[in-house]
Amino acid sequence: MASNTPILPCLDFNSIQIAPSSSSSTPLDSPNFDIPPSILPHLETASKHLHNHETVAVPTETVYGLAASSLSQQGLKSIYRIKNRPSDNPLIIHVSSLDMLRKVIPENYEISELYMELINEFWPGPISLLFPSRNSSINNNTSLKTNAIRMPSHKLALALIHHSNLPLSAPSANSSGRPSPTKAEHVYNDLNGSTGLGCILDGGDCGVGVESTVINGLEWIKNGGGRIDILRPGGLGIEQIQEIVEKVDGKKGLTEILLHGKPWKPYPQMPDGSTSDSNGYQQSTKVKSNGTANPLAEKIKPIDLPPSTPGLKYRHYSPKVPVYLLQPNTIFPRPINLPEEAESSTQAILRQISQRIPTNEKGKQKIGVLHYENSPLSSQLVHCVKERDDIQLVPISLGLDSASAAQRLFAGMLTLERIPPENQMEKTGVDAILIEGCSDEGLGLAVMERVSKAVGGGGILGDVRTGEGEVSNNAAKESNTFWVNVTSTL
Repeated sequence: MASNTPILPCLDFNSIQIAPSSSSSTPLDSPNFDIPPSILPHLETASKHLHNHETVAVPTETVYGLAASSLSQQGLKSIYRIKNRPSDNPLIIHVSSLDMLRKVIPENYEISELYMELINEFWPGPISLLFPSRNSSINNNTSLKTNAIRMPSHKLALALIHHSNLPLSAPSANSSGRPSPTKAEHVYNDLNGSTGLGCILDGGDCGVGVESTVINGLEWIKNGGGRIDILRPGGLGIEQIQEIVEKVDGKKGLTEILLHGKPWKPYPQMPDGSTSDSNGYQQSTKVKSNGTANPLAEKIKPIDLPPSTPGLKYRHYSPKVPVYLLQPNTIFPRPINLPEEAESSTQAILRQISQRIPTNEKGKQKIGVLHYENSPLSSQLVHCVKERDDIQLVPISLGLDSASAAQRLFAGMLTLERIPPENQMEKTGVDAILIEGCSDEGLGLAVMERVSKAVGGGGILGDVRTGEGEVSNNAAKESNTFWVNVTSTL
């Protein structure tokens, strides 16, 4: 029987002091660390595990990562085994300084002006940059010619990398296909007792809540004519990246910005110059472009092999119960294939979803709802179940906007999975999860990409453990995405 994985409390990580390099031209070249005595023994324990080719769960500002030395083939294999991660799903390397970065990229490689500006602006932070590989022994990279590399901003992660003096490869610390962990307890609930998992460093809740934005800027050309590709939307909005690109280029339009290899366009502005209000809702019912189907669905396409960065090929973020995406008409255009006579009120959509969900012994359904504060959809859902004895709503707020939704999305799904039953005869958790959609402005794109991959959870596509985890164009016979007319009469 496997022993429990120890959780090492490091909740006072903010007492770690990190000072910029003083003897070099760039502050991030070789920062100085002052680690307090309360944390140092835990970092020493974690470091020993890493040098012993084992893994350690550590918080970053995005999600908890399952870390191993990027230089240890044995440790990297443990990551794949513990997560049951497909062998062709690459890992992101984490560094604590530019000096460490230079040791994992080709010798004498000149970092571009664009990359240096992105590094100076956003490192440490939730942005990963694609670099050429130094050699195939780093990061277990035998087939790809590039590695995604980032510098996390969480002080505990930085201190662990610095103290161990190792670049760390660290995907999210969860079983493949499951929602990413944003708390130490999420890691423990999923991976406790895994062989090769040395310890879990508890640094509290993660601040950003979704993984890093991954950028391929290797085709950027000074003075224009090149392009950059956002391989994975994440904790940094594309609009912020666009600002830096235009700053380095000196004018707009010189560099093409792609999303998953397709041209990216900013979220359209409202007549007053804004794009959405504080809770992520468009104030106008006008739809995007020519009224075609949801452009987000057009942006997120299956990716051909081989993937150059995590999250491009395999299904992610699926809870153990079915997930349904609700698209309010105040944000999403009416699907072109939706019949005119189709019922689309909140009440009608709830009825359709309810018909798909099994009832418990009492003839009652427990439905979790991840919603935005004070949204018309959430208010209407509450109203719809007031006179129904067969549905119990379990609401969890995503906050006011996409930034708070990014922080709360994964934790919300994992919480709803484990809602305690009212009695021993009932199962733990809800029977289904409804997630309210938001615009793809800023962090909304990263949130909606994660939601889109979670939709159809509960085994509809299967799990990577059975070889059924790849994203498919025929993921389900019935769509789990519903367009909801929240401006219609209930």
